[in-house]
Amino acid sequence: MQQKPARRSQSDRTREARDRLLTAAIDVLMEKGYAGLTTKEVATRSGLSNGALMHHFNSKAELVVAATAAVYDVAIERGQRVAKSAQAVKDPVAGFITDSLSVYFDWPFVAALEVIIVARTDAELMEQILPVMQHYRDTTNEVWLQVFRAAGFSAKQANTILNLTLNLVRGMAINRLWRHDDSYYRQLLKDWTRLIKSAISVN
Repeated sequence: MQQKPARRSQSDRTREARDRLLTAAIDVLMEKGYAGLTTKEVATRSGLSNGALMHHFNSKAELVVAATAAVYDVAIERGQRVAKSAQAVKDPVAGFITDSLSVYFDWPFVAALEVIIVARTDAELMEQILPVMQHYRDTTNEVWLQVFRAAGFSAKQANTILNLTLNLVRGMAINRLWRHDDSYYRQLLKDWTRLIKSAISVN
C-alpha cells in the first residue's frame, strides 16, 4: 500500500512562500532595476497573490532589502567555505580574490548596487539596507583577516592587503558594467597578487 506524502507544516509553507518571493524579487530587480520593480510583478512571478506578498512584506523596500539580505547570506556561507580550505591558508590573497570575484563579478553585487543607488537619496531605504551591507562586509572581513593571520601576515599587513584588494575588485566590478573583459581584469589581479608577494614578506 502506497504511503501518502507527509503533509507540510505551516512553517514549511511559509518558508517556501517567502523564498519564492525573494527569488522573484531578485529576478525582477536584475531585469528592471529598483524603479521598475513592482510588488505585483514579483507576486505574479512567484506564483502567489499580491495579498500573500503583503502578508510577508509590508512594502517594496522591505521586500527588496530582505531579498538582498538573503543573497548576501548565501555569499557569506560560500566565502566561509573558501576561507576554510587548505588552499586559502597557503595563498590567502588568491583565496580572498576568488571569494570577492564570486560576489562583485556576479549578480549579487549588481542587485545590491541597484538598491544602494536608490538609497543614496532615500534616507529610509538607506537605513534599512546599510545594516545588511555592513553585516556582510564585517563578517567576511573577520573571516579573511583570520586566514591572513594564520598564513603568517601581521595584523597591519592583513588589514592593508584585504582592503586594497577589496577596493580594487569593487572598482573593477563597477568598470565591468560597461567593459565586459574578464580576462583583462583577471590579468590585472594576477599582477596585483605578484606585487603583494614581492613587496611584503610574511613574518
